[in-house]
Amino acid sequence: MSELRIRLGTVIWFVLGLGFLLSLPILFDWASWVFWLILVIAAVLALPIAWIKRAVFDCGRQRPFARHWLHSGVALLFILCIVVAAPIYYLATVTEIRPVVFPQATLTNGQKTVVFQGMQHFGSENFYKSVIYDLEKALADGYVIYYEAVQTSTPESKAFFEKLSGTLTGSSDLAGTYKAMGEACGLKFQSDYFTLLEADKQEHPERHVIADVDAIELKQEYERLLRTDPEFAKAHANDFKESPGGDSSGSMAQAIEWLKSGSEGQKKLAGIVCRGIMTLAFAPKENEKPGQFDPLIIDFRNRALAKRIIEDSHDKIFITYGARHLPGVLKLLKQQDPNWKVATVKWMRTIEAPKRSLEGKLTVHDSH
Repeated sequence: MSELRIRLGTVIWFVLGLGFLLSLPILFDWASWVFWLILVIAAVLALPIAWIKRAVFDCGRQRPFARHWLHSGVALLFILCIVVAAPIYYLATVTEIRPVVFPQATLTNGQKTVVFQGMQHFGSENFYKSVIYDLEKALADGYVIYYEAVQTSTPESKAFFEKLSGTLTGSSDLAGTYKAMGEACGLKFQSDYFTLLEADKQEHPERHVIADVDAIELKQEYERLLRTDPEFAKAHANDFKESPGGDSSGSMAQAIEWLKSGSEGQKKLAGIVCRGIMTLAFAPKENEKPGQFDPLIIDFRNRALAKRIIEDSHDKIFITYGARHLPGVLKLLKQQDPNWKVATVKWMRTIEAPKRSLEGKLTVHDSH
């Protein structure tokens, strides 16, 4: 029994030591004082533990108190460091083993073909490069491209969209917020890649269509829902009201600015945490309840998009739109024509850690 106990103890110490070593890069990337704080906490907590061990389990007082304290302190240091670092490793792991994938679905009713590319506002560079490649190929094959972008044609529509954006994201500058969040997550902003199609837009503007509603239409639909949908009206009774603490966008802006001013290690950890949280947030969920703004942001825009697809005379359309819109749009198309179906689906990964650039050194030797 004594030999088994020694072997078991050795295995436990090995595991704790390995976990401790793996936790150190996380702790020192965060801030060096975090490790020293944990060390002090472990040392203090080890005092009563050492006293109990010596009083209860070492009745003969054969070992000095300092030895019990050191033994307990090291064990606690290992355990606390592992506990602090474990969530970071979990989020990094979940991003890799349960990647977020968005569909590129080809829909057809036998007469018209629609490729629906599910999008998100910020994602991995590889994802956007793949989308741009597919768009360029679609243009070469004669497709018309539909883009998602709520329009703000008047001061009234712009004012409403800014208020709506502030409620949804905590900032009235929707594009700026998404871009900053993408940078904080170590990801890219989708609009930066669509500039690669700018030359074709200038040469063939008729092939590039902003297939979204105007914010004034959103405002009208919002007001209609408030009048006709009691549940919607109840859920949105306090929309656009200033919170007692002041500007609702302050916390978001402050968090992003804090991340920008952090060290390289802190930015790296922030990216791991952000990508992990996004991976969990986008993971498929059973019986997921619709969001409070879905009747406006999703359902209303789905109806407008489906109507545009049905009325468009082109027989080949490539759509870049939020992935959440796909099921609703397909349902609306099938209501108009039961022949609509999903012909093919290609899944594309949207979130992954940024790849390190590979750089070497080229040395040219003079032959003379």
